[in-house]
Amino acid sequence: MDKVGAFVKRPPLTATKDAALLDVVKIMATHNVGLVAVVDEAWRPLGVVSERDIIRALSRGVQLSAKAIEVGTRGNPLTAKADEDIYSVVKKMRERGARHILVVDDAGKLVGAVSIRDLIEDRALKSIGDRVWWPPPVERRRLAS
Repeated sequence: MDKVGAFVKRPPLTATKDAALLDVVKIMATHNVGLVAVVDEAWRPLGVVSERDIIRALSRGVQLSAKAIEVGTRGNPLTAKADEDIYSVVKKMRERGARHILVVDDAGKLVGAVSIRDLIEDRALKSIGDRVWWPPPVERRRLAS
């Protein structure tokens, strides 16, 4: 069975516990993501800030200068080790109603994040990939002539 580490697409996007909400919004906008992990000096996750967290906070009148960690989910972030099978990871996510999970190494250091979208796109592309992507467009034209 696939391991969750195989679905990590990029290095983790992080903020410090002192980062302002505006800093997190800029990270999300720059990298087109919906989650930023808040980490300590050893890269251990302290919490996360999601798009939904930001929308809820702004609707309550929270200012962009507020600390991001105060807006996000703190204390017990949802994590998985990179070698955990994808079934148990999806089960954890469903139980907590989470769209993202942080991936950590054996020391608890953040190595990435995986979203439901990452899982769906990867699985969908694998199932349709041969029909959609092969042969390459140039080769298809040649074969059709």
